[in-house]
Amino acid sequence: MKYPDIPVAQTLILSCIQYDFCNVVISPGSRNVPLAIGFASNEKFNCYSIVDERSAAFFAIGLSQNSTKPTILVCTSGSALLNYYPAISEAYFSRIPLIVLSADRPTYKINIGDGQTINQQDVFRENIYFSVSLEQDPIHATEEIIKSNFQKIISKSISEKEIIKLQKKVQHNNDIKIKKAFELCLKSNQPVHLNIPMEEPLYNFIDHPEIVLSARKKLKPVVAEKSALEKLVSHIKKTKKILLIIGVQEEQSLSIKSIRNINSLTNIVVFKEHTSNVNDEIFLSNIDRLLAPIELMKESDRLFNDLSPEIIISLGGMIISKKIKSFLRNYKVHNHFHIGLNTANSTYYIKANHIEANPNHLFENLELPKGNFTYRENWLQLQQKISILHERFLRVAKFSDLKVFEMLSNKIPSDFRIQVSNSSPVRYFQLFNLKNNNAMYCNRGTSGIDGCTSTAIGMAAKDTPVVLVTGDLSFLYDMNALCIKYIPNNFRIIIINNQGGGIFKILPGYKNNSIFSEYIETKHNYSAYNLAKMFNFKYYSVSTKFGLNFALATFFNRSKKPKILEIKTNSDKSEKILKEYFKYLSKSEK
Repeated sequence: MKYPDIPVAQTLILSCIQYDFCNVVISPGSRNVPLAIGFASNEKFNCYSIVDERSAAFFAIGLSQNSTKPTILVCTSGSALLNYYPAISEAYFSRIPLIVLSADRPTYKINIGDGQTINQQDVFRENIYFSVSLEQDPIHATEEIIKSNFQKIISKSISEKEIIKLQKKVQHNNDIKIKKAFELCLKSNQPVHLNIPMEEPLYNFIDHPEIVLSARKKLKPVVAEKSALEKLVSHIKKTKKILLIIGVQEEQSLSIKSIRNINSLTNIVVFKEHTSNVNDEIFLSNIDRLLAPIELMKESDRLFNDLSPEIIISLGGMIISKKIKSFLRNYKVHNHFHIGLNTANSTYYIKANHIEANPNHLFENLELPKGNFTYRENWLQLQQKISILHERFLRVAKFSDLKVFEMLSNKIPSDFRIQVSNSSPVRYFQLFNLKNNNAMYCNRGTSGIDGCTSTAIGMAAKDTPVVLVTGDLSFLYDMNALCIKYIPNNFRIIIINNQGGGIFKILPGYKNNSIFSEYIETKHNYSAYNLAKMFNFKYYSVSTKFGLNFALATFFNRSKKPKILEIKTNSDKSEKILKEYFKYLSKSEK
């Protein structure tokens, strides 16, 4: 094992060992050599080398989704750090823990014309949980510091004894800053950034560490105030109509006992999405399938009034459905309680009362009188009516994006996790039940299309069966992800290629003209065939229902190569069929 002789770099590596952070994604460079070689030569770390920083950072998100610990990101100075920004903001809003370590030039070499130099301190500002710049070691490269020292880090007349004394102070300060950053990351499940100025020489290493860290205190679990939970229980007891909404969260976040207790209360209706990663037959999964038809009904206002809750309880993170947001913003809700360690967003235009606790602490111990309420029954009746029409429509529906997602929902094996891209794919999936209750993940923090392939590969890197279901623009946008050399053979990509951004056709304001087609929808004639060949993927292409059924029969079987299935659909036809679908469902009141 090798340790950098630069004290701050050595302290960081030892701190990561102390906190048992083992996954490290390294973006190769020069200034970060002390960290890169220090991590890569230590058997305690699982290191990944990814040249493209944007891909590297999204890959790190996938690793964190598949781990209980933060992933470490290491990059050189300059614009390399800025390429992390899309993924950092995604991790911030999705509450995914990342520890970003950016090597930097010393402060006296900033803004003097040196290459690979930008102002790196606090570069992420409002889109990161915590950021700090560590102090430069005066004991390392002392002569260079004195020669170039415009900021007067140390004086020219300083003695060796004084340098050692100053180094002890710097070491102490850096140790405190590192511990604070690491513990905030663990507590918040959000990204933190440490900027590390280091002077050359960068390539000197020692066999044994010289730094001794101070002891680490164990983090105490967060316990909710008893009064806050009692207040919520009081509301639940006396309220006839409660809507429990579960957003993005990890698998098995809600215990079986909690689910059973919730289902015993008929005044509570549960809305969840596939990215909620909780399954129960009484929970309502297809939010847009329920709400979109009501919007088209003549008596929509009366129905929404009857179905509107008095109280909202929310769990987890972001909600995909725009329909539920619109519904709850338009119809008055008395209170909103958010339970969880994640941020309480006032999504529904009412201030959220945040109860910082594990939801199971409430629901596992929930003992309430079982009132004879009709709120859940009203929703279940509506669901039953619309589900019948849903099945009828799909029996005769022609091949389109809608039909594709029906087939995928039934065919993806249970052992595969689903990573799904934003825009159309994640929304289409919400219209169907997943036959095998697959865990589903999507970058919903910023809801961008920029790194979905890299994220999926990161989740799959530890040989976890993962299928990425993506649109053509999302796939093309993240082509560099295919350069990642850690793609396992059981990784699968399904591309729904409708030659452009099909979602723009179903959004308000769509105009069928050449300007919209080129500058908004971004029409193209690209295929994944040559990319699959270049990066050694087995390639399938289909454009019919029969062809898709045939391909899916073997697509998920074990193979010596990862696979790409490209499904070609017609965006005009898909737009038309989707509109017909919702119109047909709106007949449920007749």
